Amino acid sequence: MKIATVDVGTNSTRLLISEIKDGKVHEIFKTGRVTRLGEGVRERKRLSREGIERTINALREFKEIIESYCVEKVIVVTTEAARVAENASEFLAAASELGFEIEILQDREEAELVFWANVLHFNPNQKAMTVDLGGGSTEIVYGSREEIEFLTSLKFGVVALYETFIKSDPPKSEELLKMEGFIRGELSKIKPKIKEKPVVYAVGGTITSVVAMEEKMIVYKPEVVHGYRVTREMIERWYRELSSMRMEERKKVEGLEEKRADVIIPGLAFFKVFCEVFEVKELTVSELGLLYALALKEALKCQQRG
Repeated sequence: MKIATVDVGTNSTRLLISEIKDGKVHEIFKTGRVTRLGEGVRERKRLSREGIERTINALREFKEIIESYCVEKVIVVTTEAARVAENASEFLAAASELGFEIEILQDREEAELVFWANVLHFNPNQKAMTVDLGGGSTEIVYGSREEIEFLTSLKFGVVALYETFIKSDPPKSEELLKMEGFIRGELSKIKPKIKEKPVVYAVGGTITSVVAMEEKMIVYKPEVVHGYRVTREMIERWYRELSSMRMEERKKVEGLEEKRADVIIPGLAFFKVFCEVFEVKELTVSELGLLYALALKEALKCQQRG
């Protein structure tokens, strides 16, 4: 059975076409667009007309792709930006006119789905932690194959951090320090909940961009990115380099998507502080985010139905 899963995030909108068979997900096609649905939503509590328009344009494009693959089921979810926006119904109505019925996914379900997808795939023989750094929220889950022991959804992501702390180009050192201090304060509250040192699976555009930059990818290669070990030193080096550049210089860095040239700074700040707080030397990069997790959930349901 062919299915399409669409994740309408705060920063980007992504599409996965996959074949599900015997409880497994086989990727056929994957793409994404930086749409910034949640631009300014923290401050205004409303989705902007421009953000809605950009996202609807991406969905219109995705609709054509989905139709060309003759999929049997389409699952579309949206996350933090729609959870906090007072006018989310405007966006949902516009998407409905295109034929997309979008579910606003609750933060806990989003976190659980990504955790189980990664634990089932990587099958670690120790405790595991997933860190899904998004545009508007960040999901952190800790546990094992048997149970989730801790779960939280932090109410900030790369877009929220950028809009709150970065006012200069390049960012001033005091802006960076203030942002790092905020992140450290939030992560330090979680530290006591993590009883054993886990293997960490990192999800999202920031950490995949680190691999793409490290490998100087002109064309993104998911097969290289998935499972790549990103070290604390790599994160700190890219953070130093990129935060000293102007935006226009960052846009020319090989492997970095132009539209991520602003939010890469808070993303790297987050992972730098994360590694410090949790005393992590390396992170395993995972391509198995919400898109894959939604497809896996459907695959397992189909398998149970027989």
